[in-house]
Amino acid sequence: MKPTVEYLEERFDTFNAMCFEGALPRIPIRLSNARSFVGRLQYRPVRDWLGLIVRREDFVLRISTRFDLQEAEVEDTLIHEMIHYWIALEGIRDTSTHGKAFRAKMKEINERHGRHLTISHKSTPEELDRDTRISRHFFCISQLADGRTAVTVVAEPRIRAIRRAFKWSPTVRASAWYCSTDPWFNRFPRCRTPKLFPVDPDELHKHMNESTTI
Repeated sequence: MKPTVEYLEERFDTFNAMCFEGALPRIPIRLSNARSFVGRLQYRPVRDWLGLIVRREDFVLRISTRFDLQEAEVEDTLIHEMIHYWIALEGIRDTSTHGKAFRAKMKEINERHGRHLTISHKSTPEELDRDTRISRHFFCISQLADGRTAVTVVAEPRIRAIRRAFKWSPTVRASAWYCSTDPWFNRFPRCRTPKLFPVDPDELHKHMNESTTI
């Protein structure tokens, strides 16, 4: 399904009462076309004169509509971000982004309300293949020291820096750079820092016909 803002606001109110005892004030909910996340909570940290965070303001909850998820998956994504909101609003110190406090609240909601919340959403091959937009991708194919093949789709201004980083990386045995408009490369985030995404070499080969070297 492709959720609307109105639908997400109604679900927010329902889950707020059900899972958080109505403790979460309404915040703006925005739709996104991002491929790098399904849901995301954003806010502005306010710091004291020592640089310590004393509170968080300007909360915004973003849900990507790029992937055609089932209704239950959209709801679970919304609740997942609401847990982040609850932790930030209450000023709870967690051990990491999805640390002990987050996992304890997630476990409680799953058990009490029959949800299937997870730490992250893993896109299925079918979801990834639905993204057929035509755009230009600059990417690197790396042969790794452990024998695997990896792809890195790179933001154009960062090509030189990432090329240099891979040249000196002990993880990368060899690399080659290409440009392509094949929609298959839409599934990878456009990196600004060196990241490696292992792929099946045979699957990669199917999508190299239109590639040119750079």
